[in-house]
Amino acid sequence: MLSEAVPAAFGAAISPPALLFMAFVLTGPQPRRRALTFLTGAALIALGAGFLFVLLLQGSGAESPRHHTVPHWIDLVIGIVLVAFAVIIYFRPPRGPKADKQRRELGVIGLLGVAVVMYSPGPLYVASLHSIAKAHNSLLVTVLSIVLVAAIYMLMIEIPIIAHAIWPDATVRGVTVVNTWLARHGRTIIIIVAAGFGAYFIGSGIAHLV
Repeated sequence: MLSEAVPAAFGAAISPPALLFMAFVLTGPQPRRRALTFLTGAALIALGAGFLFVLLLQGSGAESPRHHTVPHWIDLVIGIVLVAFAVIIYFRPPRGPKADKQRRELGVIGLLGVAVVMYSPGPLYVASLHSIAKAHNSLLVTVLSIVLVAAIYMLMIEIPIIAHAIWPDATVRGVTVVNTWLARHGRTIIIIVAAGFGAYFIGSGIAHLV
């Protein structure tokens, strides 16, 4: 259900590390080529994991309309994981600024590796994919839904790339400003989104299991 999947995907898209890394890439040599390489790596892991997760759930029969209880147990488990994730983020001490290090440019393999690590599915993205899996839509709609939530998930890469193609200097300054703001408030936003969706999935799971 996109009404659940899209908001969760927007929550998953909040990634100060990804925006910081984009600022690093866009201020280096060959910024557009390197940024597109980073985006390719993120797309490979986001789409690959998305299709695998949804198709495995649907193929296993867990999300079949004939099985009414299993999907609600999955709702409950995902809700608990999201709430636990929010609690962990809340109690984890904020990370201080890293000491300045000598700049080292990454090659293609390095950029792809960083993208895979950063965009391996987290709890909110998994929740978004689960909402798609339990919607029981046609194959075409399911594929388009996965592509949509993956595109939302990678907004912190896509927006700077598009903006940099039009306003290179202003984009670098803007990314730096937004990253500073997210460094202050992004943690709070992630906690609220994760806790909110966690409570929603727990409530949905309990309501259908009772």
